[in-house]
Amino acid sequence: MATTQKSATPDKQIAVNVVVVLLTVVDGELKVLCVRGDRNNWSLPNSAPGGAEKLQSAVERVIREQLGTSVDFIEQLYTFGNNIPRSGDRVIEVSYFGLIPAGSVDTSAKTSVEKGLAWFNESELPALGGDHATIVQVARERLRGKLAYTAVGFELLGEEFTLTQLQRLYETILGKPLDKRNFRRKIDNMGIVEATGRIWKNPRGRHAELWRFKPEVFEQIRPRSGDPLQF
Repeated sequence: MATTQKSATPDKQIAVNVVVVLLTVVDGELKVLCVRGDRNNWSLPNSAPGGAEKLQSAVERVIREQLGTSVDFIEQLYTFGNNIPRSGDRVIEVSYFGLIPAGSVDTSAKTSVEKGLAWFNESELPALGGDHATIVQVARERLRGKLAYTAVGFELLGEEFTLTQLQRLYETILGKPLDKRNFRRKIDNMGIVEATGRIWKNPRGRHAELWRFKPEVFEQIRPRSGDPLQF
């Protein structure tokens, strides 16, 4: 049951929900997790927090219930609730977004059918109820904006990666191609990666050096010049 409180109008209640945008990369595309309701309508994972449940705890519960796992990166996004219906309760939705490394969850069609879950890219996204389509757009914009100041993109990669894989990730998030030389210069300027000394053996082409993220510089990474990166 949704947590409610009385509004200024005696016959109305205010319901509070947490809404979660979960993003991952599948086959070079940024995708968002949606859940299918009883009437085959789609929405973002969401739930009303319990009476004594903190919002963050409610978010973690929603993720655990939908994916059966936890997510390392979760950030509060925005609060939506300006839509005041003529009838029925008003809903305040506190949104969060989380990032899931590519390949760390099952995104197969079989899992989607069994659990009523599906991962959609931007062009495939079905009609979503309430403000959920807007929430997805705000989450994507937040992610793109954070690339200029933080190493947040690494939350979508595995522990080791090639610089080509890293560039493709940035291109996926930003939605545009990047110059290889310029990209690598800017990543080097940020000082956020280090070579592992290992080689990725590409069965279909040239081998490549593997890199890893420097965990000690994750929070609020800025380029050495002090200016935001512009890709």
